[in-house]
Amino acid sequence: MDLILYLFMTMMLKLTYAIQARSDREQQVSGAVALTRSDSANNYRIWGPKVLCSMLPEDFLECNKPIDHKDNKTAKEEKGYGCLKFGGLNYEDVEHTKVLCTVFSDIDCHGPRTFMRDGVPCIRYSEHYFLTTLLYSLLLGFLGMDRFCLGQTGTAVGKLLTLGGIGVWWVVDIVLLLTNRLTPEDGSNWNPYV
Repeated sequence: MDLILYLFMTMMLKLTYAIQARSDREQQVSGAVALTRSDSANNYRIWGPKVLCSMLPEDFLECNKPIDHKDNKTAKEEKGYGCLKFGGLNYEDVEHTKVLCTVFSDIDCHGPRTFMRDGVPCIRYSEHYFLTTLLYSLLLGFLGMDRFCLGQTGTAVGKLLTLGGIGVWWVVDIVLLLTNRLTPEDGSNWNPYV
């Protein structure tokens, strides 16, 4: 009986040391975070009620649109942020940049209220809807309505005058739309809010 009690007490002591060591490590980490995140007046308390302004979601911020450098690498290098190109089909194709954001006046947070937010995708939306364009292509594609809708006026007139290339161009454009090879002329992405 004494041996069982001794083993139990030893295990409890080791468990207590392990819990204390973990607690010490957590305090060191949170202390380091609190010391690195400070403003001019006082240190940021990580367990306090206020959130860092830079950590707020987009719903609480007013952010500028990404700057379009239009393939001018020198201008982007001088500024340090901005987009060389907009859009892309896959995540890897989309460029990301920084934009200037300001917290809404009614939101209470810690730190500077105006800051640069990183990781904003270089995507621009206009009034181009995929479903609408696909319906135009299916129903009135032989008249070039899909190309007119996308802003490709020159090819749309050619398609209109040849009645969709006597049907061939009409079918080809439907396939191009479905494979996302026929996109808006202005380089914008399809508007997702439809």
